[in-house]
Amino acid sequence: MSKNYRKALENLDLFLADTEGQTTEEIAKQLKDQGVDVEEFLSKVKSVVRKGYEGQVRAAAAGERQATIQRARGRFGDLATKTKEELLSLITAIQAGAFGATLRTTAVARFRNRNNTSLSEEDLRSWLEDLDASQPESKE
Repeated sequence: MSKNYRKALENLDLFLADTEGQTTEEIAKQLKDQGVDVEEFLSKVKSVVRKGYEGQVRAAAAGERQATIQRARGRFGDLATKTKEELLSLITAIQAGAFGATLRTTAVARFRNRNNTSLSEEDLRSWLEDLDASQPESKE
């Protein structure tokens, strides 16, 4: 923008109010003629939009992570504090139908080829979180 930012901003505001029927090149030329550094202006707009979009994506991802954690805590308790034996016991209970028939069927199908001794606590927690996320809680 020119040194006289206020005047350039006023010109930009008036200009943007009436651009119907003009090409991008015509608009850019008019803005340059009025003292607007079009490249810098577009760069700043893109930066603001990108930062806003990235912030929204981060917020949505954080919300989804939190929702998954809350669902897992609500249905299976706090998985982060459970030992490997407790996690395996929980899987056995799920497969026995303690959390409903739908979840039992899914758990049996998803866990049937797993070797209990070779899975780490983190693998078991992740599997339980995935199982929870794959099936909405039902009122069976």
